[in-house]
Amino acid sequence: MKPTNLVIFLLSVLTLTGARAQSPEERLRSLVNVNSGSENHKGVNAIQETYRSWLTDLGFKVDLVANPEGEAKSGKLLLATLAGEDPKYVTFVMHADTVFEPKSAFQLFTKLDATKAMGPGVIDNKGGLVVTYLALKDYLAAQKKPKYSLRIVVSPSEELGSTGFKETFEKISYDSFIVLGVEPAHELGIVHSRKGNVWYEITVKGKEAHAGRHHKDGVNACHILATKVAEIQKLTDYAKEVTTSVGRMEGGQDKFNIVCGEARAKLDVRTPSLDHRMRIMKKIETILKAPEISYKVVDDTAPFKANKASMKYVDLYLQTLKEVEGTTAKAHASGGVGDTNYFSREGIVILDGLGPVGEEIHTENEHILLPSLESRAKVLSAFLKKI
Repeated sequence: MKPTNLVIFLLSVLTLTGARAQSPEERLRSLVNVNSGSENHKGVNAIQETYRSWLTDLGFKVDLVANPEGEAKSGKLLLATLAGEDPKYVTFVMHADTVFEPKSAFQLFTKLDATKAMGPGVIDNKGGLVVTYLALKDYLAAQKKPKYSLRIVVSPSEELGSTGFKETFEKISYDSFIVLGVEPAHELGIVHSRKGNVWYEITVKGKEAHAGRHHKDGVNACHILATKVAEIQKLTDYAKEVTTSVGRMEGGQDKFNIVCGEARAKLDVRTPSLDHRMRIMKKIETILKAPEISYKVVDDTAPFKANKASMKYVDLYLQTLKEVEGTTAKAHASGGVGDTNYFSREGIVILDGLGPVGEEIHTENEHILLPSLESRAKVLSAFLKKI
């Protein structure tokens, strides 16, 4: 039965204002039962307030920061810090928003059996919030003062690209010793690299004309765009992990007999390194160089790539995972972009996918393996003690 808006509202109030949940499952339920779709700023801020209370209990100084581009852009960014012996930070990166807005039928935490539960954001990324809290609670109980300073970053709009906060993330990277992304585990393993993306909006201006009487007077924008897209598609090179993809094309009037006067396309480009990124952007922009074509880059996210320094910590984490869980896992490169991309710079150590185990994110079958909440928290805590 689909829950009513009143039921959802009452559950939200109870979970956020009632007695603090004690078990990992109860903590996760309390977060999942509050809708925090990216556009639901009130719900996102409610999650941030709840997480602020959890971190304050652990001794963190917590700030909620409004979007520099205005409150209409997103909810608030959570930034929390705890001083350690070393001023360099271990920076944890997560997000409070989900892809499920209030209009979605997928709203509540549902336990399927003793080991599995489903719900909006249950692993992406509310499970990550719980894993990080549990790991820090365990780690700080064993440390009078942490070796490195600790910083928590929780984006309010990761699913929309964290617009407005990218400069903040870049600045934070420079005093970070290591950046740990607590996105969902990747095929039981972790993520050592993420591709970057460049998004182009392309517009072609043609000239309308009657397709029968005055065909030669027209300039068909759809045809021009199609030929350019065909050239760009040839730049895809799977061996080099470079892809181009047109997500949408549209143009002309909804008529058979009018030469198309304007056409538009949205282009996604994915690259594994900054060198590849520069080369393919140059090729694309050469293809698009024509008086009737204009374009703009609406998103440009750098990749982060495994390096000698980061692989040392990847190996350490995987060794710790095997010790704690008995799980033999691998590190992967991911084609997806996340907030950790915005912390990328030369030589930085970034690990991602340190969150709980589950499947089918961004669908109404999104689910989590509940034991992984505690097991991945123990792995993360043990990893912190080793570094």
